[in-house]
Amino acid sequence: MRASKWRIAPLLTWTFLVWISRVRNVLTNQDLEVAGVAWRLGAAGIFLGLAAAVLGQLISGHQGTQQLKWLATWSIGFWLVRGTGILIDSNWSFEFKAVHTALMVVTFAVVALAISGSNSGERSRLKKP
Repeated sequence: MRASKWRIAPLLTWTFLVWISRVRNVLTNQDLEVAGVAWRLGAAGIFLGLAAAVLGQLISGHQGTQQLKWLATWSIGFWLVRGTGILIDSNWSFEFKAVHTALMVVTFAVVALAISGSNSGERSRLKKP
């Protein structure tokens, strides 16, 4: 898995926007107890930390993909578990489910873009005898 920078940028932008917004929402929610704040900030911190690692790698010019794999895996895993939980929980409103389904689908799309194949120039070189 080797992705070009333009394929990774949407994932990083999306991740930073969604999870910085989430941190703000958690910190301003007076109804949450300490445990609720802790796990929500922990999850957001993992997203933001992994995205920062990928960004740092892009800025430094390293070609490795391990951080991108971690971010992609965490993003998909989180939304499969959390998104499914939200969808099957009857305590959530239709609107809440719709918003979180949209967040999940967009996340899956930007992850797919970020990890999709090698660039076309590299593919064409591999096909030549």
